[in-house]
Amino acid sequence: MDMHDLSGKLAVITGGSSGIGFSTALLLAKRGARILIVARNEIKLAEAQQQLSVHSQYPVVTVSADISQPEEIKKLAGQVHQLAPCADIIVNSAGIAGIVSAGLLGDTPLDEWERLYSLNVRGLVGVLQALTPAMELQSKKDNKARHIVNVASVAGIVGFPGMSAYSATKGAVILLTESLRAELSVYNIGVSAICPAYVKTPISETVKAFGRMDNPKTYRGVAKTFAQADLTPQDVAHATIKAMAKNKGLVVLGRVGKIANLVKRISPKMMNKIVNKQARVY
Repeated sequence: MDMHDLSGKLAVITGGSSGIGFSTALLLAKRGARILIVARNEIKLAEAQQQLSVHSQYPVVTVSADISQPEEIKKLAGQVHQLAPCADIIVNSAGIAGIVSAGLLGDTPLDEWERLYSLNVRGLVGVLQALTPAMELQSKKDNKARHIVNVASVAGIVGFPGMSAYSATKGAVILLTESLRAELSVYNIGVSAICPAYVKTPISETVKAFGRMDNPKTYRGVAKTFAQADLTPQDVAHATIKAMAKNKGLVVLGRVGKIANLVKRISPKMMNKIVNKQARVY
């Protein structure tokens, strides 16, 4: 997809009021795209709208919606239909708001598995089911390039102890992206999965550990890991733009992420040893 001139292209960004979503929306606005951002918090949406409007040639549209709720996704689809025949770009970067969790499989409540799955997977699928049919139909008419980006995680490539619930959802996003990429290739629609490692965000302040991992050592380790992160939301946004331009299927970001991905590809046995060293008896 030609990312140098996006004049008039409609870009829909979930999780667009902050973090990776906001940074990506900002880059797209600067390249001439029309911006529609989606998030739950109306105050943050209004603040993001104001900031993005400074750099946008078009009015920035906001939709306050919880994408884990099917009825709310219908509201988003209706707004897109009012603006254009279809979305030209979709960036799925909505993430878990509030508490982020960790825990051994046996200690993580099923309710928490459902919470993570409802947004990271089902919500993402709901957005795509609502918006891709119009993209397919329009592509039959004009064959213009369009693109979808699903923000996943290195945790979806390598599963570490205490991350089973979160990793399962992000792994699902990666394989979903791979399948969708094949399905939509005949419509000239590219699909990419962006897999960052740790990103410098306040996320470590909202981590909730379950069961045996709910102890001071876990929280200190999480805080230290994120403090040492070598990625910013802006870094991920720039990589997202490049992925769309080159129609890359999978992009792994961050020093830790790239090393982990490389080791797992070259020597799964070695990766198993590395991961196993992170496990402990509680």
